[in-house]
Order: sequence, then C-alpha cells, then structure tokens
Amino acid sequence: MRIAMSRYSILLSAMGLMTALVLLVATPGCAPTVQQEAAPPTVTAAVTEGGITWDYVALGDSMVAGHSYADYYAVHIEADLGVKVTLHNWGIGGQSSAQLLEMLRNNQKLRNAISEAEVVTFVIGVNDIVPGLRRYKYGVDCGGADNQDCIREALTSFRANYDAIIAEILSLQSTTDTIIRIMDYYFPAVNETKRFGIYEDIKPHWEALNEHIVQAASEHNIPVARVYVALNGPNGDEDPASKGYIKVDGAHLNDAGHRLVAELHRELGYEPLGP
Repeated sequence: MRIAMSRYSILLSAMGLMTALVLLVATPGCAPTVQQEAAPPTVTAAVTEGGITWDYVALGDSMVAGHSYADYYAVHIEADLGVKVTLHNWGIGGQSSAQLLEMLRNNQKLRNAISEAEVVTFVIGVNDIVPGLRRYKYGVDCGGADNQDCIREALTSFRANYDAIIAEILSLQSTTDTIIRIMDYYFPAVNETKRFGIYEDIKPHWEALNEHIVQAASEHNIPVARVYVALNGPNGDEDPASKGYIKVDGAHLNDAGHRLVAELHRELGYEPLGP
C-alpha cells in the first residue's frame, strides 16, 4: 500500500536521528563490530500506530533467492521506520541479466508488484560472466589470443542489459517516494584462483562488472551497497571465506554474510531517489 506523501515525509524527517541505529561497521580485514542499538525516535511510534504497510520487492539471482539479506533488510526497515514490511522475493538462483530483463518486460504480475512497492532492491550480473570465467579457468576455448574474449563479450551484453533493467524499474516507479537500492558483487574465490595462478587474470573482469554497476547507479542517483569492498577488502584480494562469510559450497553467502549485506543496505539510509 503506497502511503501519502505527508506520512512519507514524516518518516524521512526522522532519519536524521537514525544514524545511531547502524549496527555494523565493516572494516576491511576485520570482523564486523556490533554496537548497541539506540531507542527509536518517538515519531516512529506515532507512525506505527497508523498501521502503515510497505511492500518491498527484491529482485536478483541466488543472492536473493530463498532466505537472504532481503529478509534482514526488511526487518531493519521495520525497526528504523516503524512500518510493517511485506517482502516479495522474486530472486531466482542462476538468473542472468537477460533473464531478469525479460521478466521485467513481460511478467505483468512482477510489473504490478514493482509499481506498488515502496522499496525495490536488485542484484544481477554475476551469472553473465561466470560461465566464461570457468571456461578460462579450466582451459576451455573462450576465444582471443588470451582466451578471454567470451568473458569480454558477456560483459558487453551485461552492460546493455543492466542499463535496460534500471530503465524498466524506473519506468514503473516514482523516484520521489520510492527507496531503490542495488549492490555490487563480492568475489568468493580469491584463494582458489590464486592457487590456480589466474587471480590476476580474472580480477579485472570481476571489477569491470562491479564498475558498471556503480556507474549505472550513479547516473540515476541510486545508492549502491559496496559489498565487494566490505568482503574483499580495498584491494579486492581478501577472501570472504577466510572472514567467515561463505557457505561450505565456497560460493554463496552464509547467514553472517547476508546479515552484513543487509547492514550495508541499511547504512545507505532511506531517502528516495528524488525527482
């Protein structure tokens, strides 16, 4: 249910008091530091009495599918803004940017959900380049003198799809009263690719993926949760598994990892994108 702008403004006016509610400070190479949560401001209690409900649509790949950071982020929104959040999880494991774009253009149920949502988050793109990275890792033909052309081609397609995804979402939403947030990707295989001797070859492609996410977001004033820096460190050479954030499968985030990602979203605040 979309709330009236007057109530939304009340919520946003409270955000100046919300900075003390940030629980986690990500320091590269260090475990997260948990701080005591401050009591919510009185305006939150007053708004809660009105029974306001927000819809939150989470889009993306296995970063979202199932129990994920989106669940924790929804809880943060409820605690920080005093609203009831209904999470609509549209995450699909293995989804590519082309597949998400197709859904956004042709799935009317999803389009309706986004147009009615107060919060939208998405993460997409890693499944575009992973097949090429695997081909290169195992010496399968990827094209080009350095056997990396298929990765470059995938990045080119990803960039076009990502820009189109943002355009589709913005076409369904009013930026003046909607919280839209995105995130970049952590690299889960630092230690493994170093053992294979290919870390320095693969790293530029992974960072190119993240660079476009940040660039595309900045063009539309969309805040980005910088997961790559938080989990891989300022130089991108720290393995998140060594920090305790990766499942035994060596690829996906565990519960601690998802909690961290949710906190990074929370630190971005709750301002809408603006006109």
